[in-house]
Amino acid sequence: MKLNIQLKLWFQQVINSIQQLPKEAKVFLGRALLLFVAWKILYILVLIPNEVPDSWLVKQLGKATASFLNVYYHTDSFNTENTLRRKLYGNDWVPVTYATINYKKSQKVLGIYQACDGLELMVLYAGFIICFSGFWIRKLVFIVLGIIGLFLINILRSGLLGIISLQFPIHFEFAHKYFFNLVVYGFTFLLWMFYISSSKLKSTKS
Repeated sequence: MKLNIQLKLWFQQVINSIQQLPKEAKVFLGRALLLFVAWKILYILVLIPNEVPDSWLVKQLGKATASFLNVYYHTDSFNTENTLRRKLYGNDWVPVTYATINYKKSQKVLGIYQACDGLELMVLYAGFIICFSGFWIRKLVFIVLGIIGLFLINILRSGLLGIISLQFPIHFEFAHKYFFNLVVYGFTFLLWMFYISSSKLKSTKS
């Protein structure tokens, strides 16, 4: 009983705080909530079962990572092997594309699948800009350039993870789970800050 009362009080405080927000902030939060729900429904019900665009992203990321390692090591011995495996999502098994980076077709260097392709982060980046105020053409330019930037930094991330896997395997887990996640999310944050600061500069000039 006491817990229910505390939850009601907390919920009322949240509602009051939202009501006190400026109109622009309310619009931003409303758009963000709608986009989040729409994206999750689309991704879980349509995109995951059909591997769109995850399969293409995984294959391209794997191919680019192998090319990165070939350039870095001055060789042509790194290659990508794409396979289709089954992964459990909720109660359903769905086909998932795996890209395996091999050295001389025998030594596994790195494995890439849906969680590594950066799609969720690209959508998060684009969704933030869509929810923010501004002209749609300008938003589109920032979204396209930002997504390209995120894909390129993901190639760099995967390539460096490949190098770490070969030369410093003891540090691979830390680099994979913590360091490079911090780098990629930090890069995304900088892209957002650049969009916001350039928007304020443009509005000041006008």
